[in-house]
Amino acid sequence: MRILLITNMYPSKAKPYAGIFVRNQFEELCRISREGEQVMIYFMRRQFTSRAGSVLKYLKAFVRFIPHMFQKYDVVHLHFFYPLIYLVWVYKMIHPGAKVVVTFHGEDITRHVTDSNQGRLRKISRIVDFTIPVGTTLANMVEKKLGLPRGKVLPVGVNNRVFYNEPGIAKTYDFIWIGSFIYRKGLDVLIQSIRELPNNDCSFCFCGSGELLPDLQELQRTHAITIRQNQTQEELRGLLNASRYFVLMSRNEGFPTATIEAMYCGLPVLTSDIPQFREQVTNGVNGYTSPMDDITALKNALLKLKNLPEKEYQLLQEGALKSFKELSLQQVCQTIMETYRKLAAD
Repeated sequence: MRILLITNMYPSKAKPYAGIFVRNQFEELCRISREGEQVMIYFMRRQFTSRAGSVLKYLKAFVRFIPHMFQKYDVVHLHFFYPLIYLVWVYKMIHPGAKVVVTFHGEDITRHVTDSNQGRLRKISRIVDFTIPVGTTLANMVEKKLGLPRGKVLPVGVNNRVFYNEPGIAKTYDFIWIGSFIYRKGLDVLIQSIRELPNNDCSFCFCGSGELLPDLQELQRTHAITIRQNQTQEELRGLLNASRYFVLMSRNEGFPTATIEAMYCGLPVLTSDIPQFREQVTNGVNGYTSPMDDITALKNALLKLKNLPEKEYQLLQEGALKSFKELSLQQVCQTIMETYRKLAAD
């Protein structure tokens, strides 16, 4: 059985975090493959570009894929539906016997499937044999927008060989943020909330890169802010274990992995109150949610957690550590490989 993973999400120097979970899945799938099973990957490295640059980047990717068009694969697994579904559609026309699996990650269905292209994409998506939405909210959108049945709701998985709790590490930071410094992640709201905190008595660590970096650097002049860029996963584990809470205020997500990685390290989480986070966060058990875009509510939540009694904090820690143990990378990849084998045998 020959399997090809296709993705526009993969780590690069410009965006070292982007798509690292796809790389992790690829490496784990290679590790658990049996004799006679070959797993390959075709990826686009992420980079910051203009709109025109983005179009050119995809055109180059389509041209680079041409040699694969003449290779026979039993299963083609696409991570991130749009726009590379067009490439897979052409491949399926040439190799109708190939089975097509699509993992939907978030914006590929929430933002890129629109009223103007929905009809066309519904027709093209008929080539899809199995869907893997990373969350229940996304699964509902896939059914509604594309008319595709949910094959298996399956998050990307947490590498528990990398992300785990390390008892005894001193807590240097009250809150840690890991992710892109962009509007969609709600970083602007957190920055405004930090500005309103009294006495500047909360410390923050921000790991990532993006367009809002200058705003963070300005905030760093007056507040206890540490900025880390280009961190390895092992370095991120160390920073997570040196923090008390994980915070992320996204306006839109799929089924974010960063929150689950934080829980594996024993961190309660503070997130925006959107459907995707409600699949992860149980208020008072493994963290709390705060209304999206509400600066005052977020400020009050930060202060509440900062001053939470130690006994209550320890209960939240225990709740975080008990959450989502079934979502380890190893278990997720085993399910995916079993899906490949079943599809190829049909």
